[in-house]
Amino acid sequence: MVEMSATNVLFIRISKKASENLMSTLLRRCQLCLSVVLLLTITACGGATPPSATAPTKVPTSAPAAATVAPTSAPDTATVAPTSAPAATTVVPTSASAATTVAPTAIAGKGDPATGPGGSADTSGTYVSDLGFRPDANGFAFPNYGGDSGATNLTPNDIQRMFGDQACVSIQDGQCTLTPPGEQQLQQINGSMNGGHCEGMAVLSNLFYTGQLDPNKFGAASVPQLQIAGNELLQREIAYWFTTQYTQPARGTILKQTPSGVLNTLMTSLAAGPTGGDQFAVGIYKRDRSGGHAITPYAVEDRGNGIFWIMVYDNNYPDQARAVEVDTTSDTWNYVGSTNPAESEGRYEGDASTFTLELAPIGSRLGLQNCPFCDTPVAARVGGALMRQANQPQYNQIWLEGDADLLITDAKGRSVGFKNGVFINEITGSLTNANKFGVNVWDTNAEPVYYIPTDVDFTISIDGSRLTKPANSTVTMIGPGYALEVSDIILEPGQVDTLDVSPDGSLLSYRTESGETPFMLVAIETDAADYQFGVYGEKMAPGEALNLSLDTKKGSLSIDTIDNTEAGSYSLEVARYDDKGEQVFGASGVALEPNDVLYIDYLLWPGNGKPMSLDLDKGGDGTVDETLQVDDVTDTFTQ
Repeated sequence: MVEMSATNVLFIRISKKASENLMSTLLRRCQLCLSVVLLLTITACGGATPPSATAPTKVPTSAPAAATVAPTSAPDTATVAPTSAPAATTVVPTSASAATTVAPTAIAGKGDPATGPGGSADTSGTYVSDLGFRPDANGFAFPNYGGDSGATNLTPNDIQRMFGDQACVSIQDGQCTLTPPGEQQLQQINGSMNGGHCEGMAVLSNLFYTGQLDPNKFGAASVPQLQIAGNELLQREIAYWFTTQYTQPARGTILKQTPSGVLNTLMTSLAAGPTGGDQFAVGIYKRDRSGGHAITPYAVEDRGNGIFWIMVYDNNYPDQARAVEVDTTSDTWNYVGSTNPAESEGRYEGDASTFTLELAPIGSRLGLQNCPFCDTPVAARVGGALMRQANQPQYNQIWLEGDADLLITDAKGRSVGFKNGVFINEITGSLTNANKFGVNVWDTNAEPVYYIPTDVDFTISIDGSRLTKPANSTVTMIGPGYALEVSDIILEPGQVDTLDVSPDGSLLSYRTESGETPFMLVAIETDAADYQFGVYGEKMAPGEALNLSLDTKKGSLSIDTIDNTEAGSYSLEVARYDDKGEQVFGASGVALEPNDVLYIDYLLWPGNGKPMSLDLDKGGDGTVDETLQVDDVTDTFTQ
């Protein structure tokens, strides 16, 4: 890290792609007002027999090898200090078979999960396992919300809290300025919350109830009294816990079990009470892993004949008791609920082979998380000190914004992603993470986040085969100490563009089938300074490639048009962050003929307003034919 003045703040680049995507999303999305309680409701399966204290007989069954979850590591020591325990009026059973009777609560709405709308059911209020939590008394009074709410999400200081000081290029007066790769991580995570904040609300409501956090610090004595509108501290806290679905060790502790296994694990946990056992959020998905949503379990009701209800607080439906039904005889589960109150109800369901009902432990989220974008080994707390861990796997994260499909293929021809509309994973060690949004996900074809080991060379296909109209997409790769991004990708239906990257972030090559003009960004950390480089293809012919290569030892960035057949024109921007603050160089109209190579000696640039030396190798024969002094036309990184 290098020191900076407090007045110099790292830029946040908002591309035209981002604004176009936002407007498109807003037009599709049903407006979600924080002051209006959701009105649509559902029920669990009706026609129940008298409650029984008999627990399910099937034992938990683990999933196959974790090829579909993010990398794992040992949990860190918790850093959230417990406050007070819940009120003494909470009733907690002493064992999984102890039945707790409370006043009957109607599961509001209509619909039988097994047969569809048309029935209604009431919970008996007698539970064989009970944490004591209740949606109306312990859940948020406002519903889940998306990006159109105007809420604040993560800030640089929240990233610092999550990953440590190494995430910052400087810390002045208590304010963190993120490294360039850290800034890219922040943008990706905040963008993923446009679809909802369900994970954060599911986790935070449990942390409040179990005394790990105090609602008084966020503006009210009880959770239902908390207001989200204008409450930036609470908004950021929800965003913080939402983000832990992406981080390690939190993500690596997720339990993949059969429905009966999930039920048994929850019965043991809930019966132990707020301070006696593991705490979980429940993740639910459709069979194709879409529609990801997070809910808070609080009790189990035995409906007889092998049918059990996992009582849940669903943050899309404040104050309502709702239930996930588990049939231990067939080892299946189902839940009916639309994630958008303006749409018809949708079905979540699965069996022993789908692993679409998962348990996400909360304890592993409480400690310092491993920094995926920092140019240092991952760390853990040992005896209160932050210790570096050797031989831990490192990954490149691949994020997609937009409606295209990604297919990542390694040098041996093995792929992970969507091939002909079907998800596959053939690359050893590659992992994926399906997102949990919770609002308006039924009309969103959300791509998972991909984790590719840093020793794997690969190519990314951005596939528009399933598009019905032109779409704007962005592909971002974030790795240890670097980030790469290609934005403003305009795909026509059926168009497939290709992105070649090196696993260490030093090479980025983009080939388009059309005449689009993508923006390519490279962000790096170095000991002396941090840099961001932006190259915009002002004019590129269809089928031509734009290639960037970064040599951090020589301090040189090269742009080449090797194997192209037509001339092109490009804009260039360089941002440097060091002890002198932020320095930005910009130039436009840089023309290259086919097979030219342009070298940017960024270490030799004297600073704002000064020209930069560009060495031109005509024909790419390895010899510099001309040195250009290109004027600096901007001191703002505009892309």
